[in-house]
Amino acid sequence: MQAEEILAYLDDNPDFLASHAPRYGLKPLQDRVVSFADRQMLDLKDRNRQLEARLTQLIRHGEQNDQIVARSHKLAVSLLRGQSLAEVHQAIQHSFAEHFGLPRVALRLWHPGAESSELYNSRQDIRLLAGNLSAPYCGPYANDEIISWFPTTPVLQSFAQLALRDGTEPFGMLVIASDDAQRFTLEMQTHYLAQMAELMSQALLRVLGKA
Repeated sequence: MQAEEILAYLDDNPDFLASHAPRYGLKPLQDRVVSFADRQMLDLKDRNRQLEARLTQLIRHGEQNDQIVARSHKLAVSLLRGQSLAEVHQAIQHSFAEHFGLPRVALRLWHPGAESSELYNSRQDIRLLAGNLSAPYCGPYANDEIISWFPTTPVLQSFAQLALRDGTEPFGMLVIASDDAQRFTLEMQTHYLAQMAELMSQALLRVLGKA
């Protein structure tokens, strides 16, 4: 059989190669037949696209992390400047509102040094809640007492609850609230919030010790 006859046969039977592709080292692809080399090249291009998408995602996350670190640094500097409970409290509120876009922040303390302050709250349920927070809580839940620390509007949809500790013993709680249900979710990482809680704890203990 001559080459022309083979080609003519293939023209008359377009499904032949697709039906016998493995025998001839070919692989069907979307109604076409390509060689294994071509298929490997296509697979490599797909893998490269996936890697590029992953790299873009990692870069975006890295940029977001850099922003959080920079904002945390500004918070730390503001806390260092505070020389009284009122000044440290103001630094916390200003930092979260100005640098994180989170103006709804509530601070409550049961440290003896805060007894004369409007921030003092010694409710047992709050103290127990703080004691049970081995890490910051992020999610849609807050009890009625915590919700009462915020204005009634807008309706708050998510919360970050941070225990403030002197060593292992909690002496206060900071709650950050948002009307965006996706701002604080159960799945989000909390290590940056934990670091901020440590910074704020030390700054507060410093000024509470002067009271």
